[in-house]
Amino acid sequence: MALDPTAMAHEHPNAPAYERGILGALHEAVGFDAAFFAVLGARPTTVTLDAATLERAFATHAYDAELLPLKRAALERRGVAVDTSVLGEAEVRRRAYHRELAAPLGGRHSLMAYMALRGRPLGAVMLGRNGATFSDADVALVEAALPGITVGRASYHAPFAGAPLPDTAESSVVARALTWARGGRVRASVEHEGGAVWIRDRDGYREMVAARDGAELVWSRAHLDDPRRSGWFYVDLFHLAAARARHRTRALFIGCGGAVGVRQFAEVYPGIAVDLVDVDPAVIDLARDWYGLGGIPQVSVHVDDGFDFVARAPAATWDVVVVDAFSERDIPRLMTGRPFFRHVRRALRAGGCMAFNTIGALEGSGAVRAVERAARAELEDVRLVPVLDPGEVYSPAAVRNVVVLGSAG
Repeated sequence: MALDPTAMAHEHPNAPAYERGILGALHEAVGFDAAFFAVLGARPTTVTLDAATLERAFATHAYDAELLPLKRAALERRGVAVDTSVLGEAEVRRRAYHRELAAPLGGRHSLMAYMALRGRPLGAVMLGRNGATFSDADVALVEAALPGITVGRASYHAPFAGAPLPDTAESSVVARALTWARGGRVRASVEHEGGAVWIRDRDGYREMVAARDGAELVWSRAHLDDPRRSGWFYVDLFHLAAARARHRTRALFIGCGGAVGVRQFAEVYPGIAVDLVDVDPAVIDLARDWYGLGGIPQVSVHVDDGFDFVARAPAATWDVVVVDAFSERDIPRLMTGRPFFRHVRRALRAGGCMAFNTIGALEGSGAVRAVERAARAELEDVRLVPVLDPGEVYSPAAVRNVVVLGSAG
């Protein structure tokens, strides 16, 4: 089998098949006794090695520190290095990754090839041998093939695996003066509509908080170590719109906050393009500085009014539209009326779906009913999905998050 990554990307129907094909070609061209092809955020493809063991190691970053010298040596060249050449055989035998993965199989030497695309890490290919080490010619062959292997794998849409939230230094005198607020550490504070917006770390989460006259409202929150988790179940319900949509190639999010939903979409639907709209540039800046917004791939950020942005959009622009926008404590009034939903219907592609987060009671005449009426007038198959806590006794009078779903025909 010839080692032609570009041709193989054309020939194989999906990413796992491509990875198996690449490992097969490398086995023929270079030779190995065990191997894996691992992309960040995806299940590894393995030969001989146990995939579950690898997944656990990747999830816990168990070997990152041990492999760092090898990774540095590889990146100083063309992305490829052999562990025993860099560390020496005696030192390799002492390392946990070798004892736990290679030694049980009789492995002695591991060739690591690190994939990166436009400076962003994508993953790695490992080839292991039980006998003789890899020759300079073997290393050169893998080095020459690595760019094509990387681009070929990315053509299947590279999964996005987010890092923990950035630990940026406090950015304002006010934040440093506040230091702690109601049990949390204030990391930044900006003036906003007669009050302030704080970034606060509390109980393992980073919160974006609107504060005014001694009262506060948490706009958004993300787990410090796993910012895909908001701790609020309504964010996960946005995936109902994606599940109901016929396609998932482009989405619109109105309302930025900590960009948790955007981050989830980037990881769960690799390659999806997202337009993110927020009327407040200060919120966008806070999301970039404190929630890693700039590191989420294929996100186009627009500082604009959500109603106006959708009204100007060409027809059939998005597969999914998500609205999670609050001005102070209320949804902007223009976005709860029928004209807004008429614009959304026009801007959705055929078979597209919308998710709209509201807060209120299912009975009564508040925002939930206003959004429901407008959605039913313009969209199809409208559903209301209320958020209930475990063990909660349902009451239609209770104030809660309610996600309104509606589809375009």
